[in-house]
Amino acid sequence: MSRGRPMSAFLSMSAGCLLLPIFPAHASPTPSRGPLAGAALPTSGEVPRPTHIRGWNNNTRRVTPRAEVRDRIRITSGGYATRRTVALLRARSGSTQWTRIWRGRTNAAGRLTLRFTTPDEGNWKYRVRVRATRTAAAKTSKSRRIVVWTPQPSTVPGAPNDPAPPVSTSLVYVTGDIGQCGGEADTAALIDPRTGVLVATGDLAYPNGTSADFANCYDPSYGPFKHVTFPVPGNHEYNSGGAGYFAYFGDRVGTLEQPWYVVEIAQWRVFMLNSNCAQAGGCDVGSAQYTWLATQLSLPQPRCTAAVWHHPRWSSGVHGPDASVTALYELLVTHGTDLLLTGHEHNYERFARLDSAGAPSSSGIREFVVGTGGQALREIPGNAPGSEVRLSDSHGVLLLTLGATDFAWRFAPTEPSAGTDSGFEQCS
Repeated sequence: MSRGRPMSAFLSMSAGCLLLPIFPAHASPTPSRGPLAGAALPTSGEVPRPTHIRGWNNNTRRVTPRAEVRDRIRITSGGYATRRTVALLRARSGSTQWTRIWRGRTNAAGRLTLRFTTPDEGNWKYRVRVRATRTAAAKTSKSRRIVVWTPQPSTVPGAPNDPAPPVSTSLVYVTGDIGQCGGEADTAALIDPRTGVLVATGDLAYPNGTSADFANCYDPSYGPFKHVTFPVPGNHEYNSGGAGYFAYFGDRVGTLEQPWYVVEIAQWRVFMLNSNCAQAGGCDVGSAQYTWLATQLSLPQPRCTAAVWHHPRWSSGVHGPDASVTALYELLVTHGTDLLLTGHEHNYERFARLDSAGAPSSSGIREFVVGTGGQALREIPGNAPGSEVRLSDSHGVLLLTLGATDFAWRFAPTEPSAGTDSGFEQCS
């Protein structure tokens, strides 16, 4: 505690918990301002007036351990400010068990400054709850999400904002349907750019994929991974014509005219394709994208290959299977592709290896649908042929470990009690 700092209350808890000093908004006494201009004082016979919490910041924030967070609030009721009892509540992300970690009172002007230190790890939610009085109703704020990110020992000293390059590119994080300005911070906490790369399966910046959407709803949480991200565009990126997507990632992910590319990850070759067929100039035989892919596949290939696009060829979700990519899928099956990574459906689903007709086949492609990056999840209404695992109870990230002749997978949910999936398989 710094010397000479004014404080009305202080809570000290055991290691890993919050240290919560609360500071009055004014260091010296000020006269009560009474009702705001134009507001009448409530009387005892009136129905309790609605309470308003002003200044509470409910934006998601990603922080390092024991970071200082500050919110200055003001409590009013019907335009009238007075002293109110305020509690600060905390819960683990995904939990409904809220714990009161501090209680205090506003000053006569209804003001209070909250300053707290974050825990050492984990994803947390915070709320402010204002107690009811005889003339004013109770009020609970929206939740503020705090994601505590722990830097690894390999972080470059003296360059905290410049993560070290991955130590191994055999680990691939996969997720999509990400940036809704809120839930994406939870999945971002599962990704470490020093240990692997990120494959983003589209719909990255809601609602329209504009430069502002990328700046406000994607970059705050996923920006630290930009240098190790291999994305494909989703339909939401094309709500604004795709310009925001290409402006953000640059021409290393293709161009508006040729929005596809190929990358080498570990000893795998991965074809980053575009399932927005109308905007990409088509996906059928003879289209520019099909011709490019056919040329690429005619070259000598490694033992293991994969493809990535946004819309699932097979799906049990609300959108169902997408037949517009049939020609691309058939071409990939013919050339022995092992994996297809997709998004679009706001759930997780794993399929058996399926051939061009959707029948189980050891020479078919195993498809993963990973649309669990942050957008609101959806129930899975069906059970498509070949579907082996279906999860919609948690956001999360698929972790792929790519070997020279095989691959392993594990779905990591953000909620500890949610369903998961794992396995191992040889390349075809």
